[in-house]
Amino acid sequence: MLNFEFDIAISLCKQDVDFAKKLVSNINPGLKVFFYENNQEHIISKSGPEVFGKIFKEKSRVVVILSRDEWSDSYYTDIERNAIIDRTSVKNQGYNFLMVIPMIPGQIPSWYPSTRIYTDPRKFSIEQIARFIEFKVTDEGGEVKPVTLEERYEQLNKNYLEKERIVLLQVKPEAIEAGKVEIANLKSIFNAKIKVLEQPLLGETSHFLFSGHRSNAKFSINDFQLTCSIENPENEGVRVVTTQDFFVIIKLRQLFGQDNSEKVLSERKLLFYYTEYLQGWATPFTHNQTTQHEIPVLFKSRDSQMRYELTKPISSAELVDAHFQLLLKYASERISKCL
Repeated sequence: MLNFEFDIAISLCKQDVDFAKKLVSNINPGLKVFFYENNQEHIISKSGPEVFGKIFKEKSRVVVILSRDEWSDSYYTDIERNAIIDRTSVKNQGYNFLMVIPMIPGQIPSWYPSTRIYTDPRKFSIEQIARFIEFKVTDEGGEVKPVTLEERYEQLNKNYLEKERIVLLQVKPEAIEAGKVEIANLKSIFNAKIKVLEQPLLGETSHFLFSGHRSNAKFSINDFQLTCSIENPENEGVRVVTTQDFFVIIKLRQLFGQDNSEKVLSERKLLFYYTEYLQGWATPFTHNQTTQHEIPVLFKSRDSQMRYELTKPISSAELVDAHFQLLLKYASERISKCL
C-alpha cells in the first residue's frame, strides 16, 4: 500500500492562484493539499526542482492541473509537467490519479485525453469542483472524513484573515506601483491591437492612440467603435492612495447616422486588484449596506464611502484581446457570410 505525503497536489499558472486559493478553502480540511502559495516551507532551504518533482511524481495521491495554454511555460510548472508525464507513462499509472480542469475552454495539455475532462469551471461552482476532487481522492484509495465544527471554524477564520490581509495590501506602495505598471502595459497592448486591425479588409478604420499622458483611446471599423478610458488620479495632480483609484472603462458601440446615435454592445468598468502573485482588472460589486464584520474584508474607495467585492481579476492582455475580438466579430459579420 502506497503512503502519500499529500492527498492532493495542485499545479497551476499564476493567473489562477485566486481560483486555486478558493478551491483549496472549499476542500475538506482533513485532506492535506500541496499548493505552492500555502506550502512554501516545503521549498525553502531545499532543492526546489527536486522537491517539486517528487511531490507530483510520487508524494501525492491525486494531482489537479488548472490548465491553460501557457501552463508548463514557467520553470516550475515545466518540472511539474515532466513529473506528471513520467508518472502516467514511465511508471505506467495511467491517468487515474490525474484531474485536469480547463480554465479556458479547450485549453488542455496535448497529451491528456479530452474524453477525460469532466469538470468545467463555467458549468460547476467551486464548491462542486471541490466535491469532485474529494471523490477522486476516495476513488484512489484515500479517506475523506466528516468535517468537524472546529475544522470548519478554523478554515473560516483562516479565509477571513487572508482576505483582510489582501484588502489592506491595496494601499501599499508596491501595490500602487504595480497599478501604474499595468496601466502602461494596457496602453501598449491596446495600441498594438489597433495595428492588427487597421487593414482595409473590413472597411474604413480610424483610431486615436494612447500616449504617455493620454488616458483615452479609440478604434473604429465602419460604424463599430471600441473605446478605452483609464482613470489615474495622478494625471490630475492627485495622489493615489489605493489600487482602487485606478480603473478602466472599455466600451464597444455601434454608431448610427450623422447624429451619432448609438447602441452599446458591451461596456465594462473594472478596478485594479493586487496581490503578490496576481494583478489585474476586476469587476466591482458594490455593497451598499455592510455590517461591522464585513467591512474589513471588502475593498474600499479612497474616501471609504464605497465598499465592494472584486471578482475574477484578468490581465490587461486578456481584457484588451477579448474586446478586440468582440469588435472583430461584429465588424466582420457581413464579410463572413461570403466566406
